[in-house]
Amino acid sequence: MESRNQGKTDGLFRGAFMESGLTLPVGPLTEGQVYYDGIVAQSNCSGASDTLDCLRKLPFDTFKAAINTSPSIFSFQVSNKNLCL
Repeated sequence: MESRNQGKTDGLFRGAFMESGLTLPVGPLTEGQVYYDGIVAQSNCSGASDTLDCLRKLPFDTFKAAINTSPSIFSFQVSNKNLCL
């Protein structure tokens, strides 16, 4: 099957972002709610009806300070139940 534009991008793309996953198992995604709640509290967004919108509107320095109070990737404890063997 031949593509419509024979592989030409016609200026649609000029770059891409590449990301990779974390190599350390951190457990189920649902266990992250406590960290989100902590960031919301540190940012004084707890009283907002839409906490995500409140976080999005914060000044960068305020948001970064709240993020810095959350654990880093090296703070999580790895247990056998989280390992994919």
